[in-house]
Amino acid sequence: MNGVLQSGSVTPGHLAEWTTDGVIQDSGVTYANSQARFIATITNVNFNVTNTDYQILINLPAGLTRWRVTNAYISGASGTLTTATCGLFTQPAAGGFAIVASGTAITVSTSAIDTNNNAQTLTLIDSNTMFFSDTAIYFRVQNPQGNAATGNVTVTYEPLP
Repeated sequence: MNGVLQSGSVTPGHLAEWTTDGVIQDSGVTYANSQARFIATITNVNFNVTNTDYQILINLPAGLTRWRVTNAYISGASGTLTTATCGLFTQPAAGGFAIVASGTAITVSTSAIDTNNNAQTLTLIDSNTMFFSDTAIYFRVQNPQGNAATGNVTVTYEPLP
């Protein structure tokens, strides 16, 4: 396996970009000017297990200490998830602040691609008025589906200084 080479120096606070295969360089763009959002996904969440936490790590660029949630989604289900409920929290066991309300109904009713209700955007609480510094959050399946069912959970977030 070959390592990644660097072409010149990457200025602190700037984003790196690929120059060519295996080589990075300074992009000339600061993180603050990129309006970037980060994505964290957990795959194969078992929606048929009661009160199970799935940790979602929040990775921030150097120098940034806060973030806000911009979206939370369920997708890629193996089947219907309409019996299951969930929540998204800052601490395990439904503790801390509820980013998505405890007991939120899941409305994913099909796994078919290009079909309505094969995914769900979860409703966020105080997403425009509250920022976090936690390095992990917890997706919790609360009520089980009642039969074997898996899916993916994706959280998008915006790092802030």
